[in-house]
Amino acid sequence: MSIQKIFVIGAGTMGNGITQVAATSGYDVTCMDISAEQLERAKAAINKSVTKLHSKGKLTDEQRAAAAAIRFVQSMDGIEEADLIIEAATENPTVKLDIFREMDARAKASAILASNTSSISITKIASVTQRPEKVIGMHFMNPVPLMTLVEVIRGLATDDATRDAVFQVCETM
Repeated sequence: MSIQKIFVIGAGTMGNGITQVAATSGYDVTCMDISAEQLERAKAAINKSVTKLHSKGKLTDEQRAAAAAIRFVQSMDGIEEADLIIEAATENPTVKLDIFREMDARAKASAILASNTSSISITKIASVTQRPEKVIGMHFMNPVPLMTLVEVIRGLATDDATRDAVFQVCETM
């Protein structure tokens, strides 16, 4: 599966870091949060980080432009176009499971659903979807733009194609 479009849910510290790195790695990225204020903070944080990395020669002009092209939205409208959806919401099991139910209902059948969770079972998260084979953990380390490690966690039903696609995204990012 070729990943082109990434939809990140959650614009906090981890979500905006994932958004930034995905965009500067060449993916078409949308960042979603229900809070307009959080989206504004995310835009500012990404701009500050990208400007600093660009000034140090760590990012190219093209990567800087890619970060400027990130879409920031307050709803899941457009999620159906995503190839990979990465949830980076608060570590609240009820919230995460509700988000995964909605992601599953709205995303195209081929989309991979990933969570940045560090404490909730991927198998449990996958159990609320109709596609447990396409659910995986992508636990990024903070600060995402500077840390090159991503822990990939399979659920009991996660298939090899999902794992392979996520490994490729991680390598690209």
